[in-house]
Amino acid sequence: MTGELTVGLLGAGMIAGVHAHAYRDSPGVRLAAVADPVPGKAERIADRHGAKVVPDLYALLDLGVDIVDICTPPTAHADATIAALQAGRHVLCEKPITRTMDEARRVLAAAEAAPGLLSIGQVARYGPDHRLARDLAASGEIGLVRMLSHSTTTSLPGWSEGGWLADPATSGGPLLDQAVHSFDYARWVIGSPAVRVHCMAADSGAGALTYTLTTVRYENGAIAHIECSWAHPASRGFKLRAEITGTEGRLSWDYDHMMGGVLHAHEGDTEWWDVLGDREFTHELSAFFQACRDGGPPPVPAVEAVESLRTALAALESARTGQTIDLTTWEPR
Repeated sequence: MTGELTVGLLGAGMIAGVHAHAYRDSPGVRLAAVADPVPGKAERIADRHGAKVVPDLYALLDLGVDIVDICTPPTAHADATIAALQAGRHVLCEKPITRTMDEARRVLAAAEAAPGLLSIGQVARYGPDHRLARDLAASGEIGLVRMLSHSTTTSLPGWSEGGWLADPATSGGPLLDQAVHSFDYARWVIGSPAVRVHCMAADSGAGALTYTLTTVRYENGAIAHIECSWAHPASRGFKLRAEITGTEGRLSWDYDHMMGGVLHAHEGDTEWWDVLGDREFTHELSAFFQACRDGGPPPVPAVEAVESLRTALAALESARTGQTIDLTTWEPR
């Protein structure tokens, strides 16, 4: 594909707005249309970016867009992804790939049969700090990676339409919505399949199982410690701490907030300066668009995202039962 790439955006929530902002840094890419079932929601993104508003996925497909960017709640990922792939489109789907393993298997089968690419939005791979640390680890700079810790702690996100993030049946809670980034990143850095998962979790005012500590053992003997929380005060912000320890050295980094700043105007809405929109998502989307032009491979293959989903679901099962989950034999639905 050498000409202009057109994108149809399915969903118009917070992450969809970040994606639309990031398209502007990819030359030859145009947001053609936005669809969202909530009246007036798609217009807010479409008007800002000169795109059409259409009622649903099938209207996006009827426009002939090259790419469908799926930014819906995870319970809607599978059907939309499969329909877009079967229509011959390239698909970028936000994480987690699906809400359940049964859905993930259906998506994998569709991706294998489709001419288009499917990539999953595991955006942590594209943070400059995360990518540099992974590249240093992969180069052997710190020897053989033996341990990785990744901590993301915040309050219950308040931006979801109708509060769907607070509904575990839809979002899976922080282990599936937020820690799936950590599980994906750890697997990517360690380079070995997860074989055993144990998770301890506590309830909080944000809901059940909203503070979690997970230990993952990998086939090569490495260990990951994943802390994830929606139980912290909102005033504390979003905090990340990460460390990779190898036989010859250690890497560590942290930051206190995803947002770079805020403008409180005398009139009108408050405006956040979104570091993610200018950083991780820009790199992620640029890589996907280039893969579409090159004919592949997808930057984050669906099979890798399925592995991260399975680890997150195993952590949920461990938290509920108090048991260690053996991933070599366990198969969730």
